[in-house]
Amino acid sequence: MSALDADTGKDTGKDTGNDAGQDVEQDAGDGARRTAAVRRLAPVVALVLAAALAGTAAFGAHRAAGLTTARADALAAATARVPDLLSYRAASLEEDLDRALAQTTGDFTADYQRILEDAVEPTARKRKISTAAVVSAAGVVSADRDRVVVLVFLTQTTTAGKSVPAVTGSRVEVTMVEVDGEWLIAGLDPV
Repeated sequence: MSALDADTGKDTGKDTGNDAGQDVEQDAGDGARRTAAVRRLAPVVALVLAAALAGTAAFGAHRAAGLTTARADALAAATARVPDLLSYRAASLEEDLDRALAQTTGDFTADYQRILEDAVEPTARKRKISTAAVVSAAGVVSADRDRVVVLVFLTQTTTAGKSVPAVTGSRVEVTMVEVDGEWLIAGLDPV
């Protein structure tokens, strides 16, 4: 606001600073209101952030627990199913090969059935071959919640007719896939 000349009552054009003072008071009031609003919102923001972090942590823990369960279940299934997949006796060949196929899933089922029909069954019948596979060790190579690769160390004892049994060792990577709550063999690769 401009100052008035005391003698003439006219505007001197000099700023008295009263407007600036009013602006400062108004800014101070606005700042106080903003500070109060921030103080009221801070606990809400903190609560939302805490809830988001807790949710993320819970999801991570649930996911980790699911992966741990998948690894353990697939490993147990692989050590139980691989001997059924690779063992058969000449006397019960048909039932044993059906049992072997029941351990499989997906494209591997058709591939393995072809191997059984084209090579294993005719040779086993002709030469009266029996073989027994035993898992000596196994461990998880990689894992997702629904697909686990297991490295299996095997000992296989094979007998042809009345000959002396031959014992061989091998390693295979077994891909296990969960199907309707069961872990089945979806792949078998010699290592």
